[in-house]
Amino acid sequence: MPHFPDEATFRRLAGDADLVPVYRRLVSDTLTPVTAFHRIDSGRCSCLFESVIGGERVGRYSFLTADPFLEIEAFDKQIVVVSDGKSREFEAVDPLMELEQLVNNVRAATLPELPPFTSGAIGYAGYDVVRYSEKLPNAPEDDRQLPDLSFAFYDHMVVFDHITKTIDVIATVRVDHDDLAASYQEGQRRVDALVDKLSEPCQDLRPTDIETTGNPTIPYQSNFKQADFEAAVRKCVEYIGAGDIFQVVISQRLEVELTAPPFEVYRTLRVVNPSPFMFYLRT
Repeated sequence: MPHFPDEATFRRLAGDADLVPVYRRLVSDTLTPVTAFHRIDSGRCSCLFESVIGGERVGRYSFLTADPFLEIEAFDKQIVVVSDGKSREFEAVDPLMELEQLVNNVRAATLPELPPFTSGAIGYAGYDVVRYSEKLPNAPEDDRQLPDLSFAFYDHMVVFDHITKTIDVIATVRVDHDDLAASYQEGQRRVDALVDKLSEPCQDLRPTDIETTGNPTIPYQSNFKQADFEAAVRKCVEYIGAGDIFQVVISQRLEVELTAPPFEVYRTLRVVNPSPFMFYLRT
């Protein structure tokens, strides 16, 4: 089982980096991104990124990973960082700067033959993160107690290349400059362990019937009454006519009771509504 790069190249890359990727390249004809994700997913933070262009062409890459080594969340100015099973909390003036500092703390080597994304921070920044840099009044009620931003740092990834019909199984190794041989062997071990996970049988993921005709019948609830929404639209038109604004987006929250596992919802969405920005993200 060949590992790339070879040890000599690994040593050379380690001269200017703290993190160096080690990988194996596999034939992908026995796996799909969905089955692969199901096999590596442990139920914690994880993600699957896919892409469909024009509803007809599949994007070149699918990226999937799970089990980050570090997590950062911000609730307003309160920061929570989890690493090595330990949590620390503190207050920051600008949580985005804390995220940027964590990203800049590492020097990662890149290999030209690998896909453009092989490790890093994955997550979301909510709309009100703008308040870290803009002084805005009337913050909305925090009725869901979700983080304003939440990112997880991953040092391994499985990447499907749909053009070459291959899978890159990548582990990004933190380099011990005093023992590069041990670092390289650790990378090989981690890659092999990830390949073993991809080779395990997938008992829980089975073929599922799907009906794509007809209208949805699941009842939902909006936080806007129709009359109130129409009144808000008329108010926005007045603002536009007065020259106060030129663009506006009125949002409404639609709620539905969910009885299926969230990943099953994603499996359905990727069939009935494929898009250039398809992702399943668990924080």
